[in-house]
Amino acid sequence: MADVPLWVAVITAGAGIIGAAIPQAVVVLRDVRQAERDRRERTAATTHEACVALLRAAGELRTLAESIPSYRGDPNGLQARVTEVRARAEETRLHAAAVSMWVPDRLAEPADLVASAASGVTDDVLRCIDLNEWVPVGEPDVSKLVAQMAAFRREAVQYARGGDARQELTSAESSRAYARRAAARPPGNGAAARDRLRRPRAWLALRRHTRRH
Repeated sequence: MADVPLWVAVITAGAGIIGAAIPQAVVVLRDVRQAERDRRERTAATTHEACVALLRAAGELRTLAESIPSYRGDPNGLQARVTEVRARAEETRLHAAAVSMWVPDRLAEPADLVASAASGVTDDVLRCIDLNEWVPVGEPDVSKLVAQMAAFRREAVQYARGGDARQELTSAESSRAYARRAAARPPGNGAAARDRLRRPRAWLALRRHTRRH
């Protein structure tokens, strides 16, 4: 058996290792991309839930505050409503903190403004109640909370649409790039191009036939 040169053995072994590693690398790359997509989907779902929870808590606070002036029950019932107002305000602040944690660059400030307005509503509810008799004596001002909720809702919708818009923009740019590459190709695609590729082979066959004769 003839001795195999060392460099031939090294190249052969290296080719085998590379050939075995390529499928594994493809699988790893696919898994990484899938994990990244899953992470983005989980983040989007969690952000959506946090935004909805914030708006829900703030909306419940607004409803409770607006119902205070029309309350005609006993003092214990009014005290229970004030306690609930405080609980809804605290819940609003917690949900605002959750939104700020997930989307600090876009929604943190609008969420904090909603939380601040919620605290203001709580203070105004107490101002509109006679704490000695526990009867309503005025109407709490919820206009700032309503305005901040509307501003936050607009920002949240724009943020949610922003991901789709960026994806559509990327797809459009890819389509334009493909169109530019297609326009830059030399004419003669399809059958004509295949004919040009076959011509050198046919020409060589003709020359060999000519030499034999």
